[in-house]
Amino acid sequence: MNEEKLSLLKLALAADIGSTRLFTLLGTFGKARNVLNASKGELIHLGGVSEKTAESIIIIKDSGKAEKELVTAENNNIDVVLFNDENYPEPLKNYPDMPIVLYIKGAILEKDYTSLSIVGSRQATNYGKSVTADFAGYFIRKGITVVSGLARGIDTEAHKAAIQNKGRTIAVLGNGLLVNYPPENMILQAKIPENGAVISEYPLTKQPDKSSFPRRNRIISAFSKATLIVEAALQSGALITAKCSAEYGKDVFVVPGSIYSDFSKGTNMLIREGAMLALSPEDMVNQAPYFDIPEEEQKAQQPELLDFLNENEVAVLNLISEHDEGIHSDEIALKLNIDISHIAAIILKLEINDLIRSMPGQLYVRVR
Repeated sequence: MNEEKLSLLKLALAADIGSTRLFTLLGTFGKARNVLNASKGELIHLGGVSEKTAESIIIIKDSGKAEKELVTAENNNIDVVLFNDENYPEPLKNYPDMPIVLYIKGAILEKDYTSLSIVGSRQATNYGKSVTADFAGYFIRKGITVVSGLARGIDTEAHKAAIQNKGRTIAVLGNGLLVNYPPENMILQAKIPENGAVISEYPLTKQPDKSSFPRRNRIISAFSKATLIVEAALQSGALITAKCSAEYGKDVFVVPGSIYSDFSKGTNMLIREGAMLALSPEDMVNQAPYFDIPEEEQKAQQPELLDFLNENEVAVLNLISEHDEGIHSDEIALKLNIDISHIAAIILKLEINDLIRSMPGQLYVRVR
């Protein structure tokens, strides 16, 4: 890394420096190294920064923090990409608040630029998880990359669906790449770079905080062609992603939810305010020509009742289809008056053929 790029990294690591402020400083001083060599008074009076910010720039210059960060990144196979590098992701360019630096574990390919972000509630219902798996799986099978934030709930389901369908996925973190958050997603975070990337604009060991996630959401919005919101309360961070997407001129799609569910109040509000309704993946494609999916491929993905199912198997599948939140095998046996041992065998056959999936609590839902 040459002197100018190292200087940029130093500025990115300085406290209180955001991309907008940095670009203002570069416009004033010309080069990053000129910013670092400026006096405190010049930074304040010419650069227009606060005394605190000026002091942080002076401190970072000879701290050795940037050099150490580069060594740590190399030791962990993490690329450090600056906004003016050739391999900086194209979708993130030319935004006034574009990240100064991106830490990338894995690889971002040109094909990833045709991507869909899927976000939603951390406290996802079985309905939300099922919808996420269906939508993510559909688009993954069409070669479209799924982008999300690796948070609990909907984000996790989106990344898992991508991996299960052998597709590409990108996780944008609100913390450093050497931090596992949430901790239960440690294995998932390690798995994603095998066919995608985990990225962050934050220093490698930075812990998440309340301000880091909203800033993370703008990267999710900017990277993707469109954003799909699946379940969101009125105070959900997913609504911030929706707002960023709208401000960036991206389409915002929303899956409707129950009027009685707190986790659907935010999504239903977005629909009322003009967001695009997503009733199925095919419905999204019809409204989003930039995904450019051939008609015959769409038809191939429409679920059909397989003719090898017998009468009892069809009855079980239809009953499961009626319960968006899932239904327990005991309840299936009771309602259909079929012995529980037979129900277990039917459920196994339906799962093997990807017609249903199991959810927490021994509940089963239909794969749409």
